[in-house]
Amino acid sequence: MKTLLVAIDRSMMARKVVALASTQALALRASVVVLCCVDASCACGPLEIEAGEDPSEYGMARDEQNTAEAAVRQALAELQRSGVTARGRIVAGEPASTIVAEANRLQAMMIIMGRRQLNSFNRLLKGSCSAAVIERASCTVLVDVRVD
Repeated sequence: MKTLLVAIDRSMMARKVVALASTQALALRASVVVLCCVDASCACGPLEIEAGEDPSEYGMARDEQNTAEAAVRQALAELQRSGVTARGRIVAGEPASTIVAEANRLQAMMIIMGRRQLNSFNRLLKGSCSAAVIERASCTVLVDVRVD
């Protein structure tokens, strides 16, 4: 089956990216893996999350992992309501390289992600994750740039 990798963070842009992913997954008859990266210093290993799992079945995680888990669970619920087969994954690491590595591991046909509207200074200081993913990915990258 075709797989789409949807990279989200804990921003408001995530809902728009998930809506775009839902449309693409239904059109392509693909399953979705929702990926959220956490800081590499996080002591957590990769965390797999299935759509429809009850979060109360699992112990509470540290703050960053906990907020990432909440974002992934929300995305999975939205995808499931749309009729999309999806699962989630939280991985510690630098976002751009982690997204590309996960896409390669999954043999994803497409990466779907958002783009923050960084000003020139912040782009210089932090770099653009979406630009780095586009440069490194071996599959199609769809970037949602809507700011509405």
